[in-house]
Amino acid sequence: MKYELQTIPVWDALRKGSECPICTLMEAAEADSVNFYLGSSVMNPETRVQANTIGFCPHHMDLLAQARKPQSLAVMLRSVVDEQVSRLAKPFAMAASAKPGHSCDKAVSAITDAIASEEKGCLICRRMEARLVRYCYTVAVLWATDEEFRKALESSRGFCLNHFARILQISSEALPARDRVQFVMNMTELETRGLKDVSSDVQWMTQMYKSENEGASWNGCEDAQIRAAYKLIGKARIQNESDK
Repeated sequence: MKYELQTIPVWDALRKGSECPICTLMEAAEADSVNFYLGSSVMNPETRVQANTIGFCPHHMDLLAQARKPQSLAVMLRSVVDEQVSRLAKPFAMAASAKPGHSCDKAVSAITDAIASEEKGCLICRRMEARLVRYCYTVAVLWATDEEFRKALESSRGFCLNHFARILQISSEALPARDRVQFVMNMTELETRGLKDVSSDVQWMTQMYKSENEGASWNGCEDAQIRAAYKLIGKARIQNESDK
């Protein structure tokens, strides 16, 4: 499958020099998605139907609530709440007439199952997953077709481990087998170097808290612990709730 290339945003993110350009892109994608569902789309009946049937994960519902757009969120959630009332009517009725023992257990299970099923989907996670695939695909294609990009990428800090793995996976759709082998080798070398650099920086940071190193230069390692955390799990870890 071929995806629409996102060359300009990928280039821009790479030039920022972060621990993971894909994380940089996904932060922007998340903000854009929140704005989309609190913008004019709330007036679209199709969007509200999707919100009713798919909904939002707890993390993205929290971001929507914190976005300070009360009218838009109220319009979006009005029908969502009504839909939940309708869906929970039956298990709530079971609880209202439950008897001690198995009847009560059955009612509680019906309620918890109904609520849990509503937290499995997320419109924003789906949008972000689609963008993530396009970004990773673009990285592989640009590496193969743009010599300047290849040099810039191979001199970068690499990616967080999560997005590194996704790029290697998606490269099977972006590159022919022969090119993919070289791509995987180059990216693995890049990632190894990036991890070693972070390890060295964290090591130096720990030494800076020793009395004998008081007054020594930090050598740019003041935020090493943060960069190490981002390298390990990503600054904006994406979990596609739509497949769960």
